[in-house]
This record gives sequence, structure tokens and C-alpha cells, in this order.
Amino acid sequence: MKLSRTGRPSRGRRLALLATSATALAAFVTPYATAAPAAPQERDRPSVSAHRGPVLDVRQAARAQVDECFKSIGGPRPQPRAGSCPSGFQPKINGAYVWSAARSGDHAYFGTLSNIACNASSTYSGDTTPYLVRNADVCEFGKGAGAGTLGEIYGDARTPQVLRVNADTQKVEDLTPVSDPLLKRTVGLRGAAAHNDVVFLFGQTVNEGQTVGQGLSMFAFEGSTGEFLGSKAYTDLVSARGGVVAADGNLYLAGRAPGVNGGRVLRWTGDKGNPFAFDVVAQLENDPGYLTTFKDRLVASGWGTQVPGERGAVSGGASKVWMSPPIPSAGLTFDGAAAWQPIFSWDQYDPDPVLGKGVAWGALTEWRGELYVGSYNQAAVGAVQTMWKAYGQPKGDTLRKRDMISAARPATVFRISDPGTEKQRTTLLYGEEKLPVYNPNTKRWTSKPNLLGQRPKFGPSGFNGNVGNAYAWTFTVFQDRLYMATFDGTGLITPGSHFTALNNGLSQVAKKNLELVTGPSLKATLGGGEVWRMDDPAKPAVAETLNGFGNRSQHGVRVFLPFEDKGFLYAGMASSWNLRATAKDRGGWELNRLTPGAKRAPLDTRLPKDAREAAAGAGVTGF
Repeated sequence: MKLSRTGRPSRGRRLALLATSATALAAFVTPYATAAPAAPQERDRPSVSAHRGPVLDVRQAARAQVDECFKSIGGPRPQPRAGSCPSGFQPKINGAYVWSAARSGDHAYFGTLSNIACNASSTYSGDTTPYLVRNADVCEFGKGAGAGTLGEIYGDARTPQVLRVNADTQKVEDLTPVSDPLLKRTVGLRGAAAHNDVVFLFGQTVNEGQTVGQGLSMFAFEGSTGEFLGSKAYTDLVSARGGVVAADGNLYLAGRAPGVNGGRVLRWTGDKGNPFAFDVVAQLENDPGYLTTFKDRLVASGWGTQVPGERGAVSGGASKVWMSPPIPSAGLTFDGAAAWQPIFSWDQYDPDPVLGKGVAWGALTEWRGELYVGSYNQAAVGAVQTMWKAYGQPKGDTLRKRDMISAARPATVFRISDPGTEKQRTTLLYGEEKLPVYNPNTKRWTSKPNLLGQRPKFGPSGFNGNVGNAYAWTFTVFQDRLYMATFDGTGLITPGSHFTALNNGLSQVAKKNLELVTGPSLKATLGGGEVWRMDDPAKPAVAETLNGFGNRSQHGVRVFLPFEDKGFLYAGMASSWNLRATAKDRGGWELNRLTPGAKRAPLDTRLPKDAREAAAGAGVTGF
């Protein structure tokens, strides 16, 4: 492996740096749920006082603990004592994500997920060969602690946690109903919602030998006391994410339906005595991911579907942004799919006819009377694997990396004014004037203008051209500011090297380069999830953090949960470094309390030279 005198990869290898970050383990199985969004702001409302640097004071409220001790794959896994492991064993942190969040009164509820890198690797590739990336990550699959209950695909899964935090005292309670048999078959708590003193957390049900997509687990709690109200398994839904309370006072949920493509929107009709009562109010051709309100309507970000075992290729695209009809005072009822209309589609922007079907929509929210929508290159493999499924995969590392680079579609942000009306206008805020397009006849890439014919108003995709920002992960409005968090895959290249090489057909030499050269290099310069803040719709976003609030092993804010009346918001973080129980850049999930008011100097958002060169090779412009 040739290195320059500085220890950086040689020029020939630098072009692959960000491409691999954009394909190394990204977001995998995703979206969220948060509390209902803040009330719409009038379009001419004066801007809050702007500051061009970070304004958030960050305090850690909780973090994933060392819960096992590791020595060898399939070996004994003793419990730590006072956080310490016996001689010869490494401390291990299985808790990876704060995956869902909801507010009920003065309490915040959070659901977690363990060892996402392992679960996603086996789901996408179908391979269950155990592997170890030293001091970073281990996946045991059939030799893991969960294999006896869930089978080898999810042998690294652990029972998810339900945490409740008192927003006044910051006291953290573990409310996990450990004796509930359904919870033992649930791979993470992916979504949450709350209304009328009932809190729901939703998970993905797995029976032994199955993959995700088999069913939905739902758990209900009394919000004010934390009392467990029971659970229910569903087979007519396989995933549920967003939950919002709309202008009519009803709680609505969005979830994926069984089968390959499509999803549903549900209206809650229950109460504490009968919490598991819902009516279907919409059937959509896309899997509805994130759900938000816009004035008197609902808006959902659509996804194509990634079928397990197809390496992340997407079916059912192009992904659309869906808007409901106006919500009557009695609530939405089912009027057929025609009642919900697509207001924007990814293939209205992307000039590549195949990649236009391989990218999904991520976070979205209303801010000051307009709709802000971000994109998601699904699990950072959706676009390139969709292309390879259509045209075939080339031979050798060089051509495969070329395709990975050119197919990368980092987080792209649009603003939609007057959505769903004849006056609708879509503005590209962060994106590309030209995008790489593959020609299957010449087997080459060319650059073509985006189909909107627009130059990005504020900057390149990824906010500053960081190709590792594969996903607009979660948006929220707090104190009249818009906060946008990304999933940044650059810090995951080392623990994700096995999956990236396996899923994309790269050689062992390329795998070692990812693990030992590319991964450490990019983690040191770009690692850690980003948060960007907009104070004024007419001005570019400001970087709040470029390194996971100081922890480069945290690859992003998975959920925001605002407490507007108390002057702070929670940020549930995510990390997949299960063998990094260190003081600096520790792995495992974190829960941070963010309080505006601490004004600091602006961050340097320029990419390092190597990253600029890699991004230029990927066709990313705007520097």
C-alpha cells in the first residue's frame, strides 16, 4: 500500500477517499419520529438575531454504557463490573443509536438500537460471516448473543431500551419492559409518537431466520407516569417512523406496508384504555418515511424500497414528496390514493434516469411558511447499487470506485414555496448545478445540468461539498431557527470497511486501504455528524458542529426533540464503534441537551485539500 511521505494516501488513491465515505455503512435502516413541529411562522416575521458561528451549549444527558466484555468471536461475554472488564477482555458498547424520540408533558421518551452496522451488513449483503475490525467494531452473527432468539442475521441484536428523561431535573429512567416477549423479538425502536398522555414506540419485529420487514412491534406507555400499557404485533405494517399531531388535534403515523413497495398513513382513534386503535387514511405508492405538517395538511417524504439481499438496490422509485388534502375538523379519512398528491419527485432534479429512482427523501419540515426538504442516498448504497442492478457491475476496484464516486448523491436541500398549489416554486438551496450521468452504451460518465435548471442558492450538496453527508437525517425548528442534521459517513469508514468491500465487490487490498488509511485519514479531518443552522431564509446556513459536537465517532444527530417552553432541545446521537469505549471519540449512542445562547467563533467549513480533490473527482462542484 503506497503512502506519500506525509503518511497520506498517494494521489492515485486520494480520489477514492470521499467515495468510500459515502458508501461506508451510512444510515441503513432509518427514519425517525419526533414531537409535533412548532407552529408555522408567518413568512414576513422578522428574523431572530443572526450569528455566523455556533450558538448551542452542549451538555451530555446520558450515553450508552459498557454492557459486555469481548475477547473473541463466539467466546464468553462476561458482564462488566463498575464499567470494567476482566483482564484480557475489551469493554464493548452494544447500544448504537438513539433511534426515536417523543415528548409527553415534561418528559422525553427515547428508543434505542444496538449494533446497527452488523444488522445492516447481513440484511443488505446476506453474508453472515463473523468479522472483527480491531479496536473499532465486531460482528458475530450466528455466534452472537442474539442468535438463539433471532437467528444468525440478527445475532448481534440486543433488546432495545426505552428511556424516559425528566426535562426539569434531567433524571434518566430505564422503562424497558424487559419481560415483554414481543420486545425480545424487536430489532430496535425506530419510531415514536405521543398524544393525550399516551406514548408509542415502534420497532421492527423479527422471527428466527427472517429479516426485517416481517412485522411491526408497538409498545404503549402512559406519558405522565411511565406505566407500561402493553404491546401489540402487526402484520399489515412492517415499519413505522414519523408521528405528528396535526391542526385537527389528531395523531397521525406513517409506515411501510407489507410487500415490496408502498406504505400507509394512519390516524390514531384510541385512548389509554385501548391504545392500539388506528384507521388507515392513505395508501401511497412510496414507503412514507418522515411525516410533518404544513398548515392544515400532512406532508410525507417518500422512499423506494430496499429488498433484503439485493445489496441496497432500490425498487419502487422515483421517490416523491406527498401532500395530503386539507384536513377537515373531524380528521382525515380514507379517500383513496388520489386524495394525496405528489408535489415533487427526485427525478425532477436528477438528470440520470436510473439514479433518479435510487435516491429517497429524508427529513422535512415547515419553517416560516415554506417547506424544507432534504434528500437521502439510501444507506449510501442505494444509488450505485440501483445503477449496477440496471446496467451490471464493472470488474475491478478502479471501475467500481469510479461508479461509487460518480453515483454519490450527498444531502441535497430544497425549499418549496406554496406547495401543492398552482403557485408552487421549488428552489435548490444546497445541491449541484451539474450532476454525473452514466451512459450505458459508452460505459462512461458525463456531466449534465440538473433538471430544474438551477444553480444552488447557497452551496454544494452536503452543505459544504462533504460527500460523506449522505443523508439529511433530521430537521427541527427551535426558537424560530431551522436546525438541519446530517448523517456523515466519513467517521464510519474504518468499522464499515468489511461491509463496504463486501457489498461493493472490492478487493481485500481495497478493504485494508479503507480500514487502515482512508478511514483514519477522513475521520481525523471530516469525521463526526454535522448540524447546520438557518437563522434567515435569505442567508446560507451556519455550521453548528462539523464533528459530532466534539466526538468524531458520533456520525450524526438521529433525532431532535425540542422543549421550546423550557429553552432547550435534545439531540439523540448515533455511533457504530462498539469496541471503542474510550474517553476521546467514544462509541455508542449519546443523548445531548442543547441550549442556545453560547455564541462562538464561526467554524472553518472548507474541506481539507485531499477531500476537495476527492470531491472534485466525484463531480461535486461549488468550491
